[in-house]
Amino acid sequence: MSSKSRQLFVEPEDNGHAAAFESNHPASPRPESPDPFDPATLHLGADYAEGLGVRRVISTVPVRKPNKSEWFQVRPGQEWRLQTAVLEVEAGVDRAVYLVAKHLWPDLSGEIAPALVLTCTNRGNDLFLWRVKLPGPDGRSNTWTESALRIAQAAETKWCRMVSDTSNGHYTHFEPAAELPDPTWPPELTFHQILKIAFRDKFIEAADHAILRQLRGAS
Repeated sequence: MSSKSRQLFVEPEDNGHAAAFESNHPASPRPESPDPFDPATLHLGADYAEGLGVRRVISTVPVRKPNKSEWFQVRPGQEWRLQTAVLEVEAGVDRAVYLVAKHLWPDLSGEIAPALVLTCTNRGNDLFLWRVKLPGPDGRSNTWTESALRIAQAAETKWCRMVSDTSNGHYTHFEPAAELPDPTWPPELTFHQILKIAFRDKFIEAADHAILRQLRGAS
């Protein structure tokens, strides 16, 4: 190809058009990088264990009544409660509650008492069993038992805080003024498993159990 016929690339004249284009179409601003110290990104929620890839193992379930300073709920449903007979033994300032095998009930009729065992949790997701006394064989009740059962029923649908009213001989309860999140129940535990954990060291299934020998002065 001759030099005459060769096409030469010539840079087109600007004539100010590029500058005008840039002024009419300014470059998009770069998005700001997220602040690594923003409290919202560092907040540790109640479900933090799930985010860390760990699972809470429940190896202890206390048997007690709700503390006067804690908010608690009762898990509704007959499958989460047990009406049975228990043996209560003074242990220092506390009472130890023993679950008693049914075949021993006739021999311990003067020492055991009917009770309703309820599955409960508090705002810290601490699982516990609440032993509520029931009227004896004679059917006689008292204001403490009646008020505890009323509060237990209320706690099936809302958070409650139970306090002893010693002046009037009954329990009273409070409900939160603000809406609180629903309780989180451990999905991996059945009521059967909860009972087994709670009473593994406090189950009487033989007449020669150490606590029975102690009560009878045989040890």
